[in-house]
Amino acid sequence: MVMLMVVVVVIMMLMVVAMVVVVVEMMMLLVLVMMLVVKVVVKVMVVVVMMVFVMINAGDQSPQGRIRGITFDYPKGFL
Repeated sequence: MVMLMVVVVVIMMLMVVAMVVVVVEMMMLLVLVMMLVVKVVVKVMVVVVMMVFVMINAGDQSPQGRIRGITFDYPKGFL
């Protein structure tokens, strides 16, 4: 009878450990996914910013101004 109790307790402990491991794995997966999402968002933001700079410089027809905008030396439309 005592052996049965010990076995049950051991099984319960194993189950708890398994649950904890699963939760930890899920958290790690979540963190990885979040990092991926952040990377994608940052890329999109950079592209949008570049496009905005290009749009600002498109109004300024001189080619020199366009080049300056891409090199981030304060496009004319900004100041």
